[in-house]
Amino acid sequence: MTRAFLLSLVARATAAGVAFFANALFVGRRPAQAMGGMMGNEVTDMMGPDNMRGPMRTGMELFERHALIHRTVTNVPGGVRAVTESDDPQTASLIQAHVMEMYERLDQDRPFPYPMSRSVPAMFANSRRYQRKLERLPRGVAVTETSRDPKMVAVIRAHAREINGFVREGMPAMMHDMMDG
Repeated sequence: MTRAFLLSLVARATAAGVAFFANALFVGRRPAQAMGGMMGNEVTDMMGPDNMRGPMRTGMELFERHALIHRTVTNVPGGVRAVTESDDPQTASLIQAHVMEMYERLDQDRPFPYPMSRSVPAMFANSRRYQRKLERLPRGVAVTETSRDPKMVAVIRAHAREINGFVREGMPAMMHDMMDG
């Protein structure tokens, strides 16, 4: 089997799993209960109502719309400037909502369990060690993230590369680190 074929299978299984967990939430059962208690609290927390109404929902919608998204990342001293846009108004609105919510969660120190990303947990764990500037654009957002700490600069740039992969490949990109790491 080729890597592309395996990634396709994993992406389909992930999408089915997300749909299952979302369905379990909407009928009033926690995902761990729906799986007969076999899943740990991490899955319950990740797919909990707060995350399904927010970052998980918009993130999954953005994965589905990845082909409608344009993204340019420029390295700046101490970090990056990233412009993420879409010509589709609904997709542009989703981009804005997702980034604004993630920045709000960072500012409120409300971590978001997201095991498909290596950079998101580091960004939340170190949210006070870097600066974020968000600009709403008519078709999306421009963000500038910088730090004086070279280790944090590496995390910021790794996150930008990770998001670039999500935009380029959609859901299969989120599985790369899980399969390679």
